[in-house]
Amino acid sequence: MKLKILTFASIVILLFGCSESEVDYIITEADKKEIEALKKNIPLILANEGWEAYEKLFSKNYQNWHMLGNQVRHREEYLSAVKAWYDAGNRANDSEVQSVAFIPIAKNKIMYLHKQIEKFDLVDTEDKVSRDIRFIGIFVKEDGKWKVDFTAFMDAPQND
Repeated sequence: MKLKILTFASIVILLFGCSESEVDYIITEADKKEIEALKKNIPLILANEGWEAYEKLFSKNYQNWHMLGNQVRHREEYLSAVKAWYDAGNRANDSEVQSVAFIPIAKNKIMYLHKQIEKFDLVDTEDKVSRDIRFIGIFVKEDGKWKVDFTAFMDAPQND
């Protein structure tokens, strides 16, 4: 599974890197902190501020690759699945992020590799649920704010 993530990251870097000029793009420490905080808070914003605040965090061209399902979902398809989950009463109650790398790929476009642990209160079980997830994300600055433009993720392998 690690190989899938590394292969995907390499392909994305090549595709985005080759489409731009030979300019080296930089990311400031402030941008890194803003992206990291945004990613950490996304599930909590949905839980605490509601759907409208959550939906605004995704770019107009957002896409998601569900790696195990082997499909790419466009913004409306992905967000409608999250909305159904949310409307059923499910909520995140905690989120932790551990950054792996920030990779500038174009002006105002950053690839962000990270680990995220999310904890949930789910309506269909009394159990507290926790997911340990590995993410590849691309963040784009729209209207002066960082937004999620693309994600690919999968749960961390279980060590039995």
